[in-house]
Amino acid sequence: MARSLTFSFQGSSFDCEIHKVDRSKLYGQVSLETLDNEKRRCNLATLAYDGRTVIPHGGTALGYMNPDGEWLTRSDLTAVNLEGENLEEAESSFKVTIDLATLATPEEYLNHSVRLCYQLQGDIDPACLQQLQQGSIFKFSFSYRGGVSIDPAFVLASDDAIWMMVTDINQIDFVNLSQVAVCNRVDEPEESKEDSEELDFGML
Repeated sequence: MARSLTFSFQGSSFDCEIHKVDRSKLYGQVSLETLDNEKRRCNLATLAYDGRTVIPHGGTALGYMNPDGEWLTRSDLTAVNLEGENLEEAESSFKVTIDLATLATPEEYLNHSVRLCYQLQGDIDPACLQQLQQGSIFKFSFSYRGGVSIDPAFVLASDDAIWMMVTDINQIDFVNLSQVAVCNRVDEPEESKEDSEELDFGML
């Protein structure tokens, strides 16, 4: 069942279901099934470091340990920045009302790479729908599960659908030379030009 987000536009609230659109829905998908000599389905397993122990699928997991080797749960962890300061956590976007009040320019939207694409379906506020169909793009912060994972998201319209794009901002660094080199052409004598065309076996 599709999850729903609650949006607010100029004081009017409405709910929309989000339907993820990925390559498999656009182009279909192919899965490979591996069978043994007796036509039985093979299951994925992991070979341990000793080279002899076979661990079946689901037999491994990730865990957290402190410097003393003690086991930690996720609730024991605190996210901090590079300076060691606690990061502010956000509520899941499914538990709050998303205010569509911030407009983004097409240039600002194109400065992001789309990571997840959702189609919005629901009774969208008519005034909001009209503004979207006129080319407006709304920007907001989106967090699927809450916590410190917050992504820039955009709502925009195509000819026949309303879309929500979860993105990552593009970090582009422009570099250049501090001083442009000046190259002057020096004409070589004819003898040196002929010598340069000969193969130098010392370079092999």
